[in-house]
Amino acid sequence: MIEQGHIYRAKKPKCVLLFLGDYYDDRQVLWMSAEEIQYDSPTVRDGRHYPRVSREKFETWAGEDVTEGYPSEWAKWEKR
Repeated sequence: MIEQGHIYRAKKPKCVLLFLGDYYDDRQVLWMSAEEIQYDSPTVRDGRHYPRVSREKFETWAGEDVTEGYPSEWAKWEKR
C-alpha cells in the first residue's frame, strides 16, 4: 500500500548520476489521490514541477518502502 510522505525504492533500482554523486532512483510521495501520485526524486531539478503519474504506473514501478532509517538527504548509490 502506497502512503503519502513515504519513500519507495524501485523494484529494479537504478543509479542516477547527478553533479554531486550517484544516487538511487528513489521517489518520495508528496501528494496522492485515488487516481494519481505526485512525487519528488533526486532526478527532479530545483525549480521544476514535481512529476505526477497514475497510481497504477507508480505501483508497478515501486518496490519496497525504504522510509524507515532513510538518510536526511537522498540515498547514495552503493557501488557493488
